[in-house]
Amino acid sequence: MLSKSACKAIAQFQNSLKQLDIKVMLVPVDPIGLKQSFQQLKATFKTEIMGISDGDFDPTVESPIQSYLTETHKQMRLLEMDMKFLQAARQSATFNSRLIPIQNRLNTLLSYSEDILKLGEITDL
Repeated sequence: MLSKSACKAIAQFQNSLKQLDIKVMLVPVDPIGLKQSFQQLKATFKTEIMGISDGDFDPTVESPIQSYLTETHKQMRLLEMDMKFLQAARQSATFNSRLIPIQNRLNTLLSYSEDILKLGEITDL
């Protein structure tokens, strides 16, 4: 089971992910709005997700949650690189092709956050 603060942190992170996902899917994509949404996501990740500690969940789900948090951290670093590649794109075809890995990474991060919340609902019977 996750603590209320950890659930709230994951929910805020999910909300930021969804907002960035919406910006990525808009046509035409607003690069400035996309960058701002990513910065907000990054700040939320740093303050909320990185603030989750072992005391925020039961020992029975510690290992899988720690694994998801580690993978989330890795995906966030990769997303940051994808965003840098996107910003460096000078041609519209290159720019559009760089959006695909960003969308995939956002979907992965959203699924991780969903899975963490599901694990957090597990209680001993």
